[in-house]
Amino acid sequence: MSSDVLEKRYRMLLRAYPADYRRERADELIDTLIGEEPTTRRWPSIRETASLIRGALQVHGGSTAARPTAVLLWQGIHLGAMAVLALGALIGLDDLVEAFQFGGFADPLAVLRDQGIHAVMVIAALVALVTGRARTAAVLVVAAVVVPTAISQYLLLNGLPQWWAPVVATPLIMVGLRRPADVPPAPRANAVLVTAGILALHLIPAEGFRRVDMGSQIVAAIMVIVGAATFLWVATADQRLLIAVAPTLLLGTLHQLGNAGSAGELLHRPDALPSLVVAVLMAVGAVVSTRLRQRTRA
Repeated sequence: MSSDVLEKRYRMLLRAYPADYRRERADELIDTLIGEEPTTRRWPSIRETASLIRGALQVHGGSTAARPTAVLLWQGIHLGAMAVLALGALIGLDDLVEAFQFGGFADPLAVLRDQGIHAVMVIAALVALVTGRARTAAVLVVAAVVVPTAISQYLLLNGLPQWWAPVVATPLIMVGLRRPADVPPAPRANAVLVTAGILALHLIPAEGFRRVDMGSQIVAAIMVIVGAATFLWVATADQRLLIAVAPTLLLGTLHQLGNAGSAGELLHRPDALPSLVVAVLMAVGAVVSTRLRQRTRA
């Protein structure tokens, strides 16, 4: 009975793996984990749980693919485009709500003209990309740069990060249209989870370091350390995240370079040039290490 319960719980953990991988390897993994000797254990150990989750992340990242480097690059580019549009949409909606909170209802048409049209078009491009309509997304993302700017130059003149989002996403989506036929697209559910993880990284309240209250500084420091450590643990397994996060950090860099001393609320993080450089170096390291492993395996 204990073995049956343990096997059931192992199989629940194995659901983190892609369906194709489970069909091929699940029974083999279960036999290895449980072993041939009778056991009274009812729960997987913490170490086994962490190993299985990390293994699932590696498989999602393309470690078992025929061309892992190609999967890393092409899916990383696709995820980067999604993440940068999602962050731009999130910042745009945050600024839009704030504008209405502080007097925007006196002239709602001006707020919608200056910020609303852009937010709607960025969201439309993001939805198209998430649903697999890459060509439609390419058209919408270019329109999200041109059309709102032609109507109002508020975002452009202020160098706001949401204006830069479709600008940064455009070449990523265009390049993604050339994805080789033998490289599968990132599964939709997985892509949404990766995007949510990158957004969560940007929502870590690093600005708490600037507060006078020591208690707030300690809480902020703990959240930053835990959040960064969690992201790095996941990203070193699924290395597509190391590529996907770089474009989102580029938004902060472009905004801060054009607006010295100011930044949007959602970009109150150390994400200017130094963090972008670190992100690019990590992405390059991920590609090089994956390429070396591919050669070794060959």
